[in-house]
Amino acid sequence: MLGIKSVIFDDRIENWSIADSEVPHHILIFMISGKVTYWLNGEKVMLKKGDVLFISGGTFRSCDNDPEGPHQKYSAHFQEFSQLLQPLLENPYLILQIRNSDYFKQRFSMLLLEWFDRGDGHDLICEGIMLELLGLVIKSMRSNEVSVQKQELVNQLQTYILHNHCKPLRLTDLADHVQRSPNHITKIFRQVLHQTPIDYIHQVKTSIAYEMLRNNRLTVAEVSDHLGYCEQSYFHRIFKKFTGIAPSAVQKGNSAAPLPPLPSQRA
Repeated sequence: MLGIKSVIFDDRIENWSIADSEVPHHILIFMISGKVTYWLNGEKVMLKKGDVLFISGGTFRSCDNDPEGPHQKYSAHFQEFSQLLQPLLENPYLILQIRNSDYFKQRFSMLLLEWFDRGDGHDLICEGIMLELLGLVIKSMRSNEVSVQKQELVNQLQTYILHNHCKPLRLTDLADHVQRSPNHITKIFRQVLHQTPIDYIHQVKTSIAYEMLRNNRLTVAEVSDHLGYCEQSYFHRIFKKFTGIAPSAVQKGNSAAPLPPLPSQRA
């Protein structure tokens, strides 16, 4: 549980400022407009539109409006109890430009509305939205460690794989598509997605196979053939590797069969 304490929207407040003090909880901030000057453990931090600032609990903070005028921003104060947020707690604060900022703004706005709603399910909804926001921050933080060119190359290959999932794709097919060497493709996939391109191909095919077996009256052999696997026995091994169950278990309506997530492109 995150233990959300408050969700706030600062809307162009004149003479806004906060005196230096130790923050008792973690704070997630998203700038909508204007500028803000923060002092965090004695370090000056300037925030502008689109910036995300995460402040760890226990950090000393003071802040005020920029001389140019007031600002707009969302902020959420919470006490985390999840090890999943450990990447955010390695330093007193983290500042970055979020990817897909329009979506991030929309979700923060929804968090604010739900926070004031206080209806049935309020706590669960706020918890879910807050976890999503923090997950997006961690994802952007990790993505920023990889160059834009590498991400664009992998995105291009992800699209190619999805559009050609019925073919018996090979590593050389990916390399030829973007005019790179197979070794280069493997290296980039490991850096960006932390898996090999071949594993990614099988993961995509397995996710599609799962839906086909669950929702269509197709045999395992027909699904295997449709997805470009030459031998049904090989398809069976791959499917079980990525789902932990046999394809026939899904076909028979095994309710305990987990749905493998379809790999998504980087935002």
